[in-house]
Amino acid sequence: MTYIEYMNQLWRSALLSPLPASEIALFSYLVNESNKRYWKMPFACSTTRICEDLRLSRQTVITARKHLSERKLIAFTEGKSRHLPSNYTLLEWTENLTVGLTDNLTHGLTQDLTHIKDKDKHQRKDSFIKGRCEIFDSKNGGVYGNSKRKENRRTCPVPEEGTDYDGAF
Repeated sequence: MTYIEYMNQLWRSALLSPLPASEIALFSYLVNESNKRYWKMPFACSTTRICEDLRLSRQTVITARKHLSERKLIAFTEGKSRHLPSNYTLLEWTENLTVGLTDNLTHGLTQDLTHIKDKDKHQRKDSFIKGRCEIFDSKNGGVYGNSKRKENRRTCPVPEEGTDYDGAF
C-alpha cells in the first residue's frame, strides 16, 4: 500500500467511529516511520522515542497503540527493554467493507420503468406544451395565475369601527 492509501484507511476507520487526536497522531507517525524504512514490515520503533517526538505521555501512546490494534490498523509486539523496542506492522483492510451495503441500498430501488417510457413516447408534444402553459398563464386566470373567479378568493371580515381587531377573525 502507499502512504495515501494508509491514510485513507485511517479516515475510513474514523468514519465508522471517531478517533482521538492521539490515535491519529500515532498512526500518522507510524506510517511516516514505515515510509522512512521503505515499507519493510515489521519495523522497530521505541515507545520512548514516539513519546518524545509526539510530545505525548507514555500511557497515552500505549492506549492509542492498543486502540489502533483493536481497529485492525496496526499490529505490534511490545518491546522487552530499551534495547529491544516495540515492533510495528501496518495492516491492510482486506475485508470488503461494502458487503451488504450495496445489496441493502439497491434492494427495492429498481423497478421496471418501461411503461413510463412508452407512455411518454406516445404522448403528443404539442398537447404537453399546451397543457403546461395553462399553469403559467396569468392573463386568462390559469390554474396558478390570478384567478378572477370569486369562489377562489378569500374574504376577510372587516372589523367595524370601534371593535377589537383580533376579535374580528
